[in-house]
Amino acid sequence: MRIIYLWLIVWVIVALACVGLFTNAYGDYFKTIGVYHKDNPTICVMYPDETTYDIPMLKEQTFSAINEWQTKLVNATGGNWNMTSTEYPWSEHGEATVEDYPECTIFINYVYGVEDESVGRTGFDFSSSVRYYYWVEIDMNTVERKVGIVLGGSVSEAEISVKTDWKEIPPSDIRNIVLHEFGHGLGLEHYYVTGDCRVVECDYSPIMYGSIDVFEGQVKNVTEKDIQMLIRIYGEDGFGYPSPKWIPRVCELECLEMDCGNSRMC
Repeated sequence: MRIIYLWLIVWVIVALACVGLFTNAYGDYFKTIGVYHKDNPTICVMYPDETTYDIPMLKEQTFSAINEWQTKLVNATGGNWNMTSTEYPWSEHGEATVEDYPECTIFINYVYGVEDESVGRTGFDFSSSVRYYYWVEIDMNTVERKVGIVLGGSVSEAEISVKTDWKEIPPSDIRNIVLHEFGHGLGLEHYYVTGDCRVVECDYSPIMYGSIDVFEGQVKNVTEKDIQMLIRIYGEDGFGYPSPKWIPRVCELECLEMDCGNSRMC
């Protein structure tokens, strides 16, 4: 299948897997990608083939996720967090390249059959001061592996069989994945939970935590911690205002709740 994002030369592929555990030996903290939108983002939603995919479902889950980010940012500061969106059916973009859409600064694309540990990916190209963009890729299905051991007459005759099944990702999980990947598209990296979670209660609720379990009926949301980290990047005025004097790369959680200034972490 020819998909617009297979044509991209991306300078950085961020480790944006929604499956897998990301931890560190220090206190809980956020990371940022280190780049940000200088103007209000223009989102281009590139739908797959409407004869094969449930486009109304994709539209509902995608815009529910985007609108949640925008609404919570506006409610938090009252700033300019406006984002415009344009939708393109497969018939209009199936043969296109990213250069055919110079107005787009965040692309969202949906794919089938990516045999990967992740269920979503985000990358960006900020190599040009004139043309820059993020791309977001959302999986519509994922591999479920079942491993079995078949024993023969001796241990040496034992055989290991791996059965691979493709499962459709439920609509609610697609929304969760879009929420997470879109946060990357705004400039966030991951929220890292550290410490010994066997003896203290760890907070896995931020949408930018690096692990999302699919097929478990989870309902994820953007949290206050996610929002405050974006405010650290853009300021309370939001998009399109004078660039921050510095862009935080890492921020400990206490820096989200007070003015830490240009501290060691923030």
